[in-house]
Parts: sequence; C-alpha cells; structure tokens
Amino acid sequence: MRVPSKSGLSALLRVTKAPADKILGLTAKFNVDLHPNKINLTVGIYKDNNGRVTTFPSVASAQSMLDSSLDLNNDLSYLPITGSQDYQDNVLNFLYRESSNGHELLEDNRITFVQTLSGTGALAVASKLLATFVSKVVWIPNPSWANHANVFQWNGFNQIKYYTYYENGKLDIDKWLKELKDNYSSADPGWPSSIVLHACCHNPTGVDPTIEQWKQILPVIHDLGIIPIVDMAYQGMESGDLMKDAYLLRMCLEYEWPNGLFVCQSFAKNMGLYGERVGSLSVVVPPQPKELKNNIDSQLKKIVRGIYSSPPGYGSRVANLVLSNPALKQQWFTDVKGMSDRLWNIRVEMHKRLNWPSLIDFKTQHGMFYFTGLNPYQVQILQEQYGIYLTQDGRMSLSGVNSSNVDYLCESLHQVVE
Repeated sequence: MRVPSKSGLSALLRVTKAPADKILGLTAKFNVDLHPNKINLTVGIYKDNNGRVTTFPSVASAQSMLDSSLDLNNDLSYLPITGSQDYQDNVLNFLYRESSNGHELLEDNRITFVQTLSGTGALAVASKLLATFVSKVVWIPNPSWANHANVFQWNGFNQIKYYTYYENGKLDIDKWLKELKDNYSSADPGWPSSIVLHACCHNPTGVDPTIEQWKQILPVIHDLGIIPIVDMAYQGMESGDLMKDAYLLRMCLEYEWPNGLFVCQSFAKNMGLYGERVGSLSVVVPPQPKELKNNIDSQLKKIVRGIYSSPPGYGSRVANLVLSNPALKQQWFTDVKGMSDRLWNIRVEMHKRLNWPSLIDFKTQHGMFYFTGLNPYQVQILQEQYGIYLTQDGRMSLSGVNSSNVDYLCESLHQVVE
C-alpha cells in the first residue's frame, strides 16, 4: 500500500486543460469519423494521387545508400549541438550560394547556423534567442500558420502583434505597411521588434506578394529597423523550381540588417522528411563587431543544449546525401517539380468543376494550400454533413484531393456555397 499524502489536494490541479491543436485536433476527429466518403484536407502533408504519403525517389535512393553502407551510416552517437558539419556546409551552400547571392557572407564568416528540429524548431530557437537578448515583440501576418503565435509565446514573447495580410479576398499591402508605420517606433519599449515573413506559398492563404510588392515592403521593414524572420518551409512548391522560389531570401540579402536576418528553413515539405524533423536556423549578422557572431554562436548552442541537447541524425544524413550527391540532387529537383505540377493540376481540375477563378490565379495563388473563403459555419457543414475536413479558417490542403474524390469534393462545396 502506498503511503498517503498529508499535503491535501495536488498542486497539479492548477494545470488546466489546453484547447486541442487547431489542425492536429481535426485529424484526430477525422480518424474516428465513420462517413464513407470522408476527406482530410487539414494537414500540410503531400500525398500522391492514390492518397498515400510517398517517399520521393531521390530520398528513397539516399535512404537505400545509407542503409547499405556502414561508412555512411555507422555512427549512432550524438551529433554536435549545432548538428553535423557536413549538413551545415551543404545547407549553407544550398541556401547562400545556389539559392541566393550570399557567398560573400559565407566567405566573411557572417552566417551563424544550427541544425534544428525542422522549421518549428528553427522558429523556437530563434524566438528564444530574440526574447532573451533583443526584444519580446513580434509581428505576425493575419492570417498565418496557427502555430506561429504559440511558438513565440512559449519562448518568451509577451507581445504578439498582427499585421493585416489578407482581407476581403486579397492582399492588402497598403494597410499592412500603414499599420507598421503607425504602430512602430524606435522609442517603443519593445524596440526592435521582429516580423515573420513567409518566403513563399503563404500558409494558410496560398497568396504571396509579387516581386514588385516585396520591393515596397522590404524597404519599410528595413527603414523601421524591424528584424525579419523568414519562414522558408515551402521552397520549390510555388513554381516547381527550388532556386526560383528563394526570391525573398535573395531580396533580403540586398540589405544590411543591423539587427540580423533570421532564416528558418525546413526540408519537411520539399523532401518529404516530415517525421525526421530536418531543418535549420541561419542568422546573418552585421559585419561589426567581429566577436558578435561568436557570441550568437555560443548562445544558440546554449539554447539548443537546454531544449533538446542535439538534433537527430538519420534524417539529416538523408538530406545531406541528397544535397551533396549530384545525381540525387538532380532527381530531387525533378521530384519537387512533379509535386508542384500535381498541386497545380488539382487546382485546374477543381476549377473545371467549380469555376472559381481564384483557384488558378497563378499570379497570387501558390503551393499546397487554397484559402476557400468559406466561413466557419460552412466549414462545419462540410465536416458534419459531408465528412470533408478543412481548417476552421477555410484553408484546404490540396494534396488531399485526388482523382477518386475530386468530384465528390466539388459537388459538396457547390452544395455548401449555394
């Protein structure tokens, strides 16, 4: 028999029930739904036309090479706190030499780097560093990925501000910039604040600023001294071209950012390494003083050590092999193009059935997600009566659509909006 407590009620009763995750909670509900034609369009995972989460040929080949070679995959010890050196070298080369014109920054040793637990881990480490040493204020687009605010709040940010991004069915750049100018000053206690910028394929809307619009946006952010945090989760999924889709990174590197440029990058989507949690945080630091990079390096190591100690090895070895092997890399580019093409074809097929012009507006609509414009009541009707699951804001993950369910989906959407 256990010795009874003398302290009365448990202090753990102070723990309240948290709301279910807005996206993953829907998947749990979907899994127990008995509707015969149910469709899950909530989670941003790429699926093929058979509804399967498949492994890219480039990644499958890399896995096969790793699994058959003791030389490549025989070390199960801890990785260094910042990740493997080979992975760091190849990711930095991919981002700052191949995808952008940042080679001089690498040569001048101005980019600090840590391997992270995918993009979410990169955001968490970045936000912890900023909240500890710089500022606890961040601007997030409205709407944005549901987890953005959560990550910043749990890592010490006490002010989450929202800038108008998408309103009345379109981007509102003028309102966005006016809100920044009217509500931001170097005299603010939280100066300098940070701002989250989606590199491409904005989540949840799928609507991105044009190059010309970015040319209006970046000078304002730069002149105000705001710290850009580039969330780079979907490189290659806008145009099918990994290099082309790095346009925001290239444009950001045209400026000197006195308070740093933070790039949170992931291979979850564009390599299909979802569960392997493979990503990176790189920070472009000012040129002076020279010891600044070393200081940031040391603090990033301390943050990682205090959260997860060191990153996982297998997924980063897969990504590293794809990045470093010319044949695998060429195949990866082909894989990404095929994924992008299929997502676009889904838009075309849905447009044929619904005649919704926004589905195929390539000037603004990109990537895995489509913002339907459905209100919460319509989303609820779709779920309860038709077994079709979208996120509450009306976001649809297009990769869940295939040739066997597109007719049912479009018929159901037609019924709900009529």
